[in-house]
Amino acid sequence: MVTVGDIMTKNVITLSTEDLVSTAISKMSDHRVHHIPVLENGKYVGMIDYNLLFKRSSLSVTTKIRTIMEKTPSVSPGLDVSEAARIMIDTGQRALPVAERGKLKGIVTSTDIVHSVNSISQVAELTASDIMSGDPITVKEDDELDEAAKKMKDLDEITIPVTDKNGKVTGMININDISRLLLKEGGRMHQGQYYRNRSKPLVKDVMVPALTIMPDAKISSCMEGMIKSDARVCTVVDKNSIPQGIISHSDIMQEIVKGSSVESVLVNLSGVRFDDPEIYENIYSIIQKSVKTIARFRRMKPLLVNIHIEEYKQQGGEQKYSVRGKMITESKTLFTRAWDWNIFKAVKDLMTQFENMTEKTKIRR
Repeated sequence: MVTVGDIMTKNVITLSTEDLVSTAISKMSDHRVHHIPVLENGKYVGMIDYNLLFKRSSLSVTTKIRTIMEKTPSVSPGLDVSEAARIMIDTGQRALPVAERGKLKGIVTSTDIVHSVNSISQVAELTASDIMSGDPITVKEDDELDEAAKKMKDLDEITIPVTDKNGKVTGMININDISRLLLKEGGRMHQGQYYRNRSKPLVKDVMVPALTIMPDAKISSCMEGMIKSDARVCTVVDKNSIPQGIISHSDIMQEIVKGSSVESVLVNLSGVRFDDPEIYENIYSIIQKSVKTIARFRRMKPLLVNIHIEEYKQQGGEQKYSVRGKMITESKTLFTRAWDWNIFKAVKDLMTQFENMTEKTKIRR
């Protein structure tokens, strides 16, 4: 069994609640880290990362950390890695503090967990096509960076593949690179103001080389590339370099969780945020009803369901929803998408598609 203590970072860079955003940016850049625990009186109280900074549309670099830090659960050094992965997926966190009796012992990130995957043979031997998320969202080399940043924020993605005018993958763009660019100057920084006052940078100005693999490549090969290039996404391409899917840290962690002993179905919703909690209750109800139907088929019991919701405003003020879904079952990984003016109808259509996919197996329990 691989534990959190085996893979965590022990010499942790930290911040205090009274430190400024400018200090956080400087530390993340100087030490090449993406997440920093925040301490108060020597005890862990929260976390700060590039994604949190990026999501703020207007932010002063003189803002104190305590006003924007995010509280996260902590884990113990003896916790199994698969359980730490489950907590990350369940809470949407990409890093967790490791604490013992209230004292910070280290930090474990999604990168740490993913880099340990070669010690989990049932995951390392899978192929890219087994676990990739299909229908990848991309940006173009010549897209303006502010438009790409908006797309990343709407999708809640931290890395997106970049393509040329012919649709071939030429690079990838990371949230940390954009955040450093937007927040590196002093004073109050509004993203719109930043771009109005400067020649608008393009995606190709900040993109980095892409990590690509073929659909039949082993996950172990993807992992070696991620470690070597410090990448968070492998883009799965065909022989013409056209994107077929992506493999992110989240996709790999879901496979790690799949192999754990926990029997419950994990449902993860991302994208649009609704103020009314009843909306979430209704969405979960729709998902759970379909999950029970799908579970009747042999070796198709759902283990993980990821649903990402995007909202588009149409003329006249009406809103249309795009819903992308990924379901990991005992034997297959499925993905599909649906659209509708009604969010509940869109989710129901999505889950019905999953039901139809599994019904084709014709093997009931």
